[in-house]
This record gives sequence, structure tokens and C-alpha cells, in this order.
Amino acid sequence: MLKSSAKLSPRGNSLAVTIPKDILEAAGLRQGDELSLLARDDGVIEIHHAAPGEAELEAGFEWSLGRYPETYKALAK
Repeated sequence: MLKSSAKLSPRGNSLAVTIPKDILEAAGLRQGDELSLLARDDGVIEIHHAAPGEAELEAGFEWSLGRYPETYKALAK
């Protein structure tokens, strides 16, 4: 396990973090890789390789959730 620290820096209307090279190599990450980000309730941010098509799948789910909310409510019972 590797550990490092970084600072947030402004980038347009967002903030960016630079990931050190040794951390990138240990995680098998390269420029252009799709990442999945999760902000947990305890303040921890998880970063994972995104599964192929994950962004499209999530977008489709969000669309269907907005389009068919009553169906999802019925399924949740």
C-alpha cells in the first residue's frame, strides 16, 4: 500500500488534485482512464477504475428513474 498527500488546486469552475506518479502506477491508472468517484457520508472519497460503459449505464438508470418513478417505488416495496 502506498500513501501520499495532495492539495486541491483551482481548474476552471472546479478543483483538481494531482495524483503522484507512484500512486498512479500502483493503481494501474493512465491518462485518459475513466474513473468512478464516490463521496461517502464519513467524508472519504473513493476513486476506482470505471467499468467499461459504467457512465452510460448510470446515465440510463438516472433517466429511467426520472421517467418511471412510480415503477421504482412499486419495485422497492
